[in-house]
Amino acid sequence: MHTENQATSILQQRIKSMPSQLAILGSGWSRVLEGAEIEAEVGFQEWLGVSASVPGHDGKLVIAKLNGHRVAIMAGRLHTYEGYTAEQVTLPIRVLAAAGVTELLVTAACGGLNPEYQVGDFVILNDVMTLFLALDNPLVGPKFLDMSAVFDVELRAKAKAIMTKHQIRFQEGSYCYYHGPNYESPVDKRALHILGADVVGMSTVPEVLVARWLKLKVTGLAFVTNLAFVKHDHKEVLAAAEAASSQMVTVLQEFLTSASEN
Repeated sequence: MHTENQATSILQQRIKSMPSQLAILGSGWSRVLEGAEIEAEVGFQEWLGVSASVPGHDGKLVIAKLNGHRVAIMAGRLHTYEGYTAEQVTLPIRVLAAAGVTELLVTAACGGLNPEYQVGDFVILNDVMTLFLALDNPLVGPKFLDMSAVFDVELRAKAKAIMTKHQIRFQEGSYCYYHGPNYESPVDKRALHILGADVVGMSTVPEVLVARWLKLKVTGLAFVTNLAFVKHDHKEVLAAAEAASSQMVTVLQEFLTSASEN
């Protein structure tokens, strides 16, 4: 894997001007690129020195225009369950923040723990559970980060207004990071919900921690692809996300082109 200096140098050679907004597209969220005007793209292998290995993750950084607005989009991400440390997983955040990104939208597929949630619900994240990053936190040293308000209140309201406008079913809830790659056992899920988690997934939280440390405004959107106490696999996750892809495109396009000017 490339060092931070190497990744920064490659980015500077390939992309001359970085938009202020970055979106990270989790499993199933990449359809928004189909209607975008692509300005530049660089694969993870070239940029980071590694390739995305998870189905549903293209593994590239794209600079695109959505309705005339320039945005940076990571189509896919790296995960700790692929063998990377939390610090390695968050390398793109550090490099892109230094290049000029000031606002981050993280998206993900997730499992629903809250019994009121249904497959197909969007979740506007209002908190994260970080307990299970204790042994591999991407923040190293005396980086005592205030976590009392992780997600930007105004941008959460923006997301809520967009979903309400388009009559898209959504929840507001908390996301628990789970290392994976195995899905959670039934007792894991009961325990996580008792601890306060509404949804669970294998990404997002390391990125959010580093982004907040770097003073980025952060919004989190998750999509419920499976429920807690039924059998599921990654093919199900992708199928559920594909079924809602048009709604994902609507939400992403409007959010990224109205949240701020580039």
